Order: sequence, then C-alpha cells, then structure tokens
Amino acid sequence: MILSALLMAGTLVQGQHVVTMKSGEKMSGKVESIQNETLEFLYKGNKMNFPLADLYSINFAEQSSLTAGESTSSAPREVGEKQVTSGSYLVRYKVADRIVAKPPRIDNLTQEKGTVVVDVTIDKYGHVMKAIPGAPGSTTNSEYLKTKAKQAAESALFNNVPTAPLEQKGYMIISF
Repeated sequence: MILSALLMAGTLVQGQHVVTMKSGEKMSGKVESIQNETLEFLYKGNKMNFPLADLYSINFAEQSSLTAGESTSSAPREVGEKQVTSGSYLVRYKVADRIVAKPPRIDNLTQEKGTVVVDVTIDKYGHVMKAIPGAPGSTTNSEYLKTKAKQAAESALFNNVPTAPLEQKGYMIISF
C-alpha cells in the first residue's frame, strides 16, 4: 500500500533502504524515486533502475543489517532449495534429491550486475544436459550475463544417482 502511494505520488524518498529482489538478492542503498513502474535506486554510488515487477520488498527503515552499498543473496527461499558457493559467488539451486558435487565455474569480466535464473535438465549421472538462462525471477536482460550463467550452469556437476530418472529438471540462481 505504501509502495502504491509512493508510485502514484512519484515522491523522492530519503534515507537508508533495503531492496529485496524476487530472486532473493538484497541491496542496501537509497531509493531516489519510484515513477512509471520503475524504482531508481542509488547503490554504491551508481544509479540503478529496476522494474517494480522484479522487486519483492522495499524496507524504508533507517537501520538495516546491511552496510550501505552491500548486497547479499538471502537464505534459500523455497522448500528443498539448496545453496553452494563458487569463489565469491553464492548459487542457489533446486533439483529434487540432488546436491552439487562440483560447483559451477563462474566469472564476470564486466561491471554488470544482476541475477539470472537458469532452468537446468540433468541426467542420472549428474551432468547438466541442458541449461536455459533467463527464467522468471531473473533481474537482468544482459545477454552477456545470461551467457555466463548458462556456461556456469553447464559446468556444474550434481551427485550420481543411478536409480534417478533419465532426466530431472530444476533451476540454478546465479547472482552476479
């Protein structure tokens, strides 16, 4: 309701805020404005624009557990969802009764930020047979990040379960 009022008024908001994306990523910064279904957010000195449809919540409290300009992916959001670290990246994933045996190799040679949800299909041996980036919940349309997320998902190896179905579907959430 507050968000609707701000949207209609197009009000400039001051103070420290925490934005939570639908992907679970949290960012601490300053809400500059909410206009035309878009949030303008000051994060680490950079102005970022997010469609309101990609947001889960905005905490307008002055105090937060995050330091200004900090980002984090929250704990698993869905029952059965697990997480694994790959270098400095946290990857959330869900494939029924499977765990990651070898984390994905993730690199991002740009300053681009965003979260990519990748639909994955794995075989009973744990190999990723198919990876389709850009599933609902993704916060970026960057082709570069989608390509990097696809490559990362394909590099992951899940545990071998000989009695598993020939194909299992699930997802991986990679935040850059």
